[in-house]
Amino acid sequence: MTIDISSINGQELEGKKILLCVTGSVSSMESPRIARELIKHGADVIPVLSHSASKLIGPELLHWATGNETITSLTGKMEHVKLANGDLDSVDLILVAPCTSNAIGKLAQGISDDTISTICTVALGSNVPILIAPGMHEPMFENPILQNNISLLKKNGVRFVSPIFEHNKAKMASFDDIFKEILNELFVQDLSGKNILITAGPTIEKIDPIRIITNKSSGKTGLYLANEAKRRGANVTLIYGEGTETPPISIRTLRVSSFQELFDVTTSELSNNNYDFYFASAAPSDFRIVRPFDDKISSRSKSSLNLELESYPKIINSIKQISPSTKLIAFKALYGNDSDSVSHAISEIFDDSKADFIIVNDVSRNDAGFSSDYNELTMFTRDDSFNFAYASKKKLSKSIIDQILKILN
Repeated sequence: MTIDISSINGQELEGKKILLCVTGSVSSMESPRIARELIKHGADVIPVLSHSASKLIGPELLHWATGNETITSLTGKMEHVKLANGDLDSVDLILVAPCTSNAIGKLAQGISDDTISTICTVALGSNVPILIAPGMHEPMFENPILQNNISLLKKNGVRFVSPIFEHNKAKMASFDDIFKEILNELFVQDLSGKNILITAGPTIEKIDPIRIITNKSSGKTGLYLANEAKRRGANVTLIYGEGTETPPISIRTLRVSSFQELFDVTTSELSNNNYDFYFASAAPSDFRIVRPFDDKISSRSKSSLNLELESYPKIINSIKQISPSTKLIAFKALYGNDSDSVSHAISEIFDDSKADFIIVNDVSRNDAGFSSDYNELTMFTRDDSFNFAYASKKKLSKSIIDQILKILN
């Protein structure tokens, strides 16, 4: 069920279904917040409440937090099999947060005498990922029997988020730590530790204080690339122009309006940081107005208006000069798909920018490109080309990164 906060902080977990199991630790008071944070990153969260946890927080609170009915017992609907069987209708991950010593012991010894232990038992037999965030007093956590149970579960593929040790307590891990482990479990972290700079959206050129020249770019492709890179472990910085989308707050975003701002911020970022990749998916203005008006032009006093335009230099031509080791992925929007013009444009971009990859799309189509959620792309290297069939921009962002890493590896 979609609720009003879905994906407002990012789309890393979009399309993923997470079963949030809450056991009877005092840390259960944090569980509604964890549920809401997961939803803010796109997840569909289904809450499960143990009998002891129900005494601390009520099922209605978790129903409100997630938009889904809270499971407190197993019924003839066979919730444990339906949700944890590993098939298409199964959840993608089970998060037990907080998890008590008692719950860990049951799971390690194969005891299935309540809702959560039974669901997790089915999940272990179906290879559904289980992530446990313990929450208890420190002496309980340090109990050698509990530590043996944790080791046994780890050997069987269960992952743990280390608690925070403070004031004789092993407190449940922070959401950021839990979120990081969820991404590690659900997605290949093939960009872990990589620094990626992505530009997205159009820039504007002012005619007068209220009139502008711009283009139809929405910035969707760049935002999808940023989300995909982040959930694969990258440190992402997004330079976003005057696009129509809202960038996720979980990604460092630098807002710009004009070509000059985009150029200055790009130059500063590349000069002061070590970026492994630069995705030039923004659509900057190609021309500037030589003499913009300081005051609003009166449409009553002018029956016509002549504007003198002057071409801007290409930002991508400066990337390798500033940071030679950064992999440059240039984007080129063509109007029409004449093979000779495509070949000439690609050759010119490779020569001038020394790009490592060039991605081309035809913006003359009504069903793809600017402002659309779909596109069809071709990626070029110096020696080869790869076609990406018509698909959503979200799916294409994954395909682009997959293909680049495949070539580089």
